[in-house]
Amino acid sequence: MNSQSQNLLTRISLLELAQSGKDHPAWEEFLGYYEPFISRILKQTGVARSDVEDVCQLVLMRLWKDLVNYQRKPHQARFRTWLSYLIHSTLVDWHRQQQRDRLVVGSDAFLFEQAMIDQSELEEKIEAEWKEHIVDLALERLRSIFSGNAVDVFVRSVEGESVSEISKQLNISEESVYVLKHRVKKRLVRAVCELRRELELPDGTP
Repeated sequence: MNSQSQNLLTRISLLELAQSGKDHPAWEEFLGYYEPFISRILKQTGVARSDVEDVCQLVLMRLWKDLVNYQRKPHQARFRTWLSYLIHSTLVDWHRQQQRDRLVVGSDAFLFEQAMIDQSELEEKIEAEWKEHIVDLALERLRSIFSGNAVDVFVRSVEGESVSEISKQLNISEESVYVLKHRVKKRLVRAVCELRRELELPDGTP
């Protein structure tokens, strides 16, 4: 079996094994990648920080129950499209429950509904946030690969700090800053590709 075929099997297996249920080890791995991502999305939709954990658990419960019914359709329904529908549906139910619990009526109820994010908008947010999430995961991997300030040098440069500023702040030469930036950037591209192979479906649409 060639490496490409092996990668396809690996990418399919995490999702398929996670579909086996909450007790399967793959479910924990699946959660490790997606639970922080879902929390990140919920914060973007305006859910109060005090409610994010509770709503995230509701989403995960739905995910656990419904994942078994998810059917991979290359070039059609992407997993993140399906996930955006599930998150949106959970948010709608949660908002309605909040209305009932708080007895929100009249104009307040109308404003409450208006605060709900549209599903198409949510899907766009998920697409954008997923890219950032993948980069964050990749950077975490690189921290276990590079020693010293290498990753910090790269992050600071991306955030707009000049070479001279980074050099002074981290007490390293400007030449070292250039070298470390180049090394981390090159390895980051590889790490992102590796994560996409692990977490996204074979047709390139997770």
